[in-house]
Amino acid sequence: MIDKYIAAKGIDAPLETLPELQDGYSAEEVTELELKSAKVKTIIWAMGYTFDCSFVKLPVTDEDGFPITQRGVTQYPGLYFVGMNWLSKRKSALLLGVKEDVESVVAEITK
Repeated sequence: MIDKYIAAKGIDAPLETLPELQDGYSAEEVTELELKSAKVKTIIWAMGYTFDCSFVKLPVTDEDGFPITQRGVTQYPGLYFVGMNWLSKRKSALLLGVKEDVESVVAEITK
């Protein structure tokens, strides 16, 4: 559909090139990274269905391992949590409920 639109409008667009997929296990393992020099500004860590925040090497969890936040915002600038049970409401961990917590975090990031 997009290709037909480009042709119909006479748009000079480059042809699509698909990336060569590789086995992720063949990549060199990176154990350390200097975020500033690598120009990394955002990290999104998706944990799937297992609740474990041990990868965060900051004192941000309570005695049960649950992140200490105010609606997803931690005391550490740039570190946020969403999609967790009871973050602000009962529905916080559901797809239909995470939106409110995300909006709260986005408001904090953009203020």
